[in-house]
Amino acid sequence: MEPTQRKMKILEAVVEAYIKTGEPVGSKTLCDALDFAVSSATVRNDMAELASIGLLEQTHTSSGRIPTELGYRIYVDKLMKSVPLTKYEKSRIDDILYLSSDAPEHLLESAADMLSRLTGCAAVAASPSAERAVIRKIRFVQTGGCTAMTVLITSTGSVKTKLFRCDFMITPEVLEGFEQTVNDRFDGLLVTGVTPAFMQSTAAALGEMSILMSNALLSVHDVAKDAAAANVAIKGQSNLFTMPELASADGKKVMELLGHSGELAKLLSAAGTKASVMIGSESNNPAFANLSIIASHYTAAPECTGALALIGPVRMDYPKVISSLEYTAEAVGAMLMGLIEAE
Repeated sequence: MEPTQRKMKILEAVVEAYIKTGEPVGSKTLCDALDFAVSSATVRNDMAELASIGLLEQTHTSSGRIPTELGYRIYVDKLMKSVPLTKYEKSRIDDILYLSSDAPEHLLESAADMLSRLTGCAAVAASPSAERAVIRKIRFVQTGGCTAMTVLITSTGSVKTKLFRCDFMITPEVLEGFEQTVNDRFDGLLVTGVTPAFMQSTAAALGEMSILMSNALLSVHDVAKDAAAANVAIKGQSNLFTMPELASADGKKVMELLGHSGELAKLLSAAGTKASVMIGSESNNPAFANLSIIASHYTAAPECTGALALIGPVRMDYPKVISSLEYTAEAVGAMLMGLIEAE
């Protein structure tokens, strides 16, 4: 075996042993783990060389070695072997997601919750960007003598609702007239285009009828605003507090960041169809300096993509986590596509 190939095998073994035990890895442990014969002295020399080029480090003089951030990067990019999910694992994911496939918001929350339980990480599910989402349909559903619900459906499959009240008795004929009026005006409009200025011009165009429809129009504005907002579901945050890698101060910073959905959506925007891995400082956010973020896009329709991500310790089981994330992203995309096409 060539010296360089041997060193990469040793790096791979160090990373996998450290991921499994969390303990620095010594030469004797490595000799037992390697699938080829090599002396303990050779292993020590190779580990020292790997440390000299920044792939391993020694926490204490007498201890073994652990991977550096760069060592993990080489492992993920070049050495890691994929671990496909079993047929049973795939079926279980499909079954769990199917139970929440009635609406995009429910599906994303279910995906995040399931991933956090499967992996022991914090999980994030971001809805497709609303920048290109258009209004497909607005419906009004009567809920009482003077109350009704506005239901807005977008091209991304998002469904938003809002109750409103009128100062008169509502009839099916009144709501039918409301529906025709607003759909003539709003159908095909970008949800981000439902601005106060647009609402003012709509009211002016409707003339006296806008007085009758004032509360209904206000509810349309509110549901469009909700549809335009980034929808990010976060589950399993408490998993992060069980990780020794996070000091209390770091944990507080992470929790603060997880509370800002807009910042999370930006962080996930770099995700690709295949899982992208940001290790430690690669996220360019000090809060995640001791964590890795694995993100993957799902596609629900052309130009309609969202992202799923897992946040956990740099010392995580990358092959298994990546397989779980990629399969879930694919399943979520397929189910969302079905929801969109059914509308």
